[in-house]
Amino acid sequence: MMKDMTKVLMLAFVVVFVLLPAAVFAQTDEDYVLAPDDVIVMNVWQEKELSGREMRISPQGTITVPYLNVYIKAAGLTQRELAQAIAEEYKKAEILLDPKVDIALIAKHDMLVWVLGQVQRPGVVPFKEGNTISTAIAQAGSFTQNARLEAATLTRKGSDKPIPIDLRKIYRDGDLSQNYKLEEGDIIYIPEDTYNRYYVLGEVRQPGLYYLKENATALSAVSLAGGPTDRASMKNVAVLRGDPQNPQRIPVNLGSISKGKLAVDVPLEPGDVVYVPETSKPDWSRISQIVGTIVNISYIRRYGLF
Repeated sequence: MMKDMTKVLMLAFVVVFVLLPAAVFAQTDEDYVLAPDDVIVMNVWQEKELSGREMRISPQGTITVPYLNVYIKAAGLTQRELAQAIAEEYKKAEILLDPKVDIALIAKHDMLVWVLGQVQRPGVVPFKEGNTISTAIAQAGSFTQNARLEAATLTRKGSDKPIPIDLRKIYRDGDLSQNYKLEEGDIIYIPEDTYNRYYVLGEVRQPGLYYLKENATALSAVSLAGGPTDRASMKNVAVLRGDPQNPQRIPVNLGSISKGKLAVDVPLEPGDVVYVPETSKPDWSRISQIVGTIVNISYIRRYGLF
């Protein structure tokens, strides 16, 4: 007898659970402000035909309800405020004398943030509550090799004051103190690194402008530039630092280093020029003029002065 009673109770529980209306599972945050694409459900006390109706708020922020030929503004209101507005419309139209309307949120709209600058897929990305800056950047395909991570910014919706973010601390140091939680309308911007760069010029196979990575040296720079040409004088390489027109010249014998002999390589700094000459007796005065011209033209073109 007890076993039969237990089976009946369990069956009744399952039936009730399955047949419960969606409104029971609706979110009840009374302070939540409704937005376009939110899904809501309306119930009207003792009005079955008007109850249990799910509605999606239009992109214009409005809804329509049965028997009313008007668009009712929903976006920007709380659930209680919208319920009161609907009740007023029913009374105004003399359809219901004293309607008891309830509005409950079924599903929130997709929340969006902008991820701009040096990411693989810049643009709008969706996010969920609790997601962080690193989540949004991952959604945008992660940052590019040209990104200046330490100069990123976060701008909140309605604010004109960007919040500085050092993404290096998040990705390289594991410091999550700046991995802020996302808010709708956030703008994350990662600028291009126009500071941490250096040149490799002269007798290398791929001369040009390169991004300065951690622990970069004169030898690694020449290697990254395709290595020396057959005419290169590796023992007379120099790093030119400072004013392009009158630079400090730091000699470095890459010939000895590349052969494993004891010699001192030169760690690179932003703006350095690694120059590989052709001859064992280079005219550094002439080379400095050429380098200064190349660096200045590159700068001018970079910033669109001609």
